[in-house]
Amino acid sequence: MFRRNISLLLCCALLAGTLAGCSNTGTGTPDETGSTAAEVTPGAEAETEAAEEDDANARMKVDDGLPATDMGGMSFRVLTRDRDDFVTDLSFGEEMNGDVVNDSIVARNAAVAERFNIAFSADYEGDPMPIMEHCVTAGDDSYDVCLAQIIQQTAVCYKGGYYDWYTDLPHIDLSRPWYIGNAAEALSVKKHAYVMIGEFDLDVLRFTYCMYYNKDIAASYNLEDIYPVVREGRWTYDMLKSLSDTIYTDLDGNGVKDENDLLTLSGDPYSAVVTYQYAFDNPLFTLDQEGVPQMTFDREKAHAIVEKLNALYWESPGGYTQGWGTGWEAWTGNRLLCYTGLFNGAAGYRDLDFDFGIIPYPKFDEGQASYYTMSDGAHGGMMVPITVQDTENVSIILEALNAETWKQVVPAYYETSLKVKFSRDTESAEMLDLLMNSRVFDFGYMCGDWGMAFVIQNLVSTNSNDSESAYRAKDKVAQKTFQKIIDAYIALEEGN
Repeated sequence: MFRRNISLLLCCALLAGTLAGCSNTGTGTPDETGSTAAEVTPGAEAETEAAEEDDANARMKVDDGLPATDMGGMSFRVLTRDRDDFVTDLSFGEEMNGDVVNDSIVARNAAVAERFNIAFSADYEGDPMPIMEHCVTAGDDSYDVCLAQIIQQTAVCYKGGYYDWYTDLPHIDLSRPWYIGNAAEALSVKKHAYVMIGEFDLDVLRFTYCMYYNKDIAASYNLEDIYPVVREGRWTYDMLKSLSDTIYTDLDGNGVKDENDLLTLSGDPYSAVVTYQYAFDNPLFTLDQEGVPQMTFDREKAHAIVEKLNALYWESPGGYTQGWGTGWEAWTGNRLLCYTGLFNGAAGYRDLDFDFGIIPYPKFDEGQASYYTMSDGAHGGMMVPITVQDTENVSIILEALNAETWKQVVPAYYETSLKVKFSRDTESAEMLDLLMNSRVFDFGYMCGDWGMAFVIQNLVSTNSNDSESAYRAKDKVAQKTFQKIIDAYIALEEGN
């Protein structure tokens, strides 16, 4: 049903009203007349609808390759986090209520339960990892899978007690599209991994970083249409910095830059800043020919990134950051051109009275091949404890849940909720496709216990360019930590 609703919602989005002008003056000179939204090409909505329906139909036709089996009412038991934004992603025992995403999750659960004759149960805990570790130590077969915060999971999985997603779970196929991007590689050592990221954890999608772009402010300053800029690879740090050097107005006249002013760029200086390391194509680790993670990030480039970000957020007139939540008041108050945030933030922007779009973080420079982004470390992963006796059936159910989430839930959340409900134009939908295909996962970020990958945020949050000292201070501990994890993975492999 939700696919039939897309055409109506998309048509409304395409025909939405005009851009309002901004009459405030600052270091740049805005256009007081404003501008109107681009004219809709006849038939564009029908073409978009057809493309989305083709994609949805194509997904539904993908065979997951799982065997037909009756599990005789088996209970599939999940240990997960007690947070509203995660609980609704499971929806065990919930009913359809007309919300597209909820109904797709309920339909997923029903499809898997009916197909294999199983039931679902879940326990929700504020911090599930200590409970999971206790079950492993005590030989307690209470749960079939644990969904928890990815960095917490990687901090314990290499110690043993969890099944290998490559070798121990017979019906898991990590080459399938419901295992996201390079996540399997980034979590592995020599093709062994004891925690995994898949579409069943919908929060991986929810916590993808992007930039929100105020199209009304852009129109008032006669800025070039942002979408062709992105398509042509010209959306770079230098362009963003140029905008930030130009667009600023002290609206309240107090002589102090704050969220009451007209700003170019804002957001928190923490995880939203970590994202630049990946957006600027400088991950900490890559795999060598044997599949072993090696620290290969460019420290000179990292230093350049720190300097550029401090110049952008602290020295440029239009840049502003302070702490958690920075930018919210300016963004919702229609005083901010670019706001760094997560996909799930769009849910709170539905009632904004200005027009906005969704774009990627800029590239480091035009020589960079692609745009990149990351999912915040708050997202979850999946762990199967060795206390599970029936790995045959559990692996079937996990594969089916990931596959059906990719087939049913992701299209509902992404195509309908993000592209139609929350974004204001079809070009933002194009940008979302770009972002979804450019997520980068890094062994050093997920397995680093909030260490080396967070140096950039520590420096930028304090407006320090002393990256050499900061990296040197963490280097020895980081090298030991990563080597311990890699050696433990290899030892687990050799012990099998």
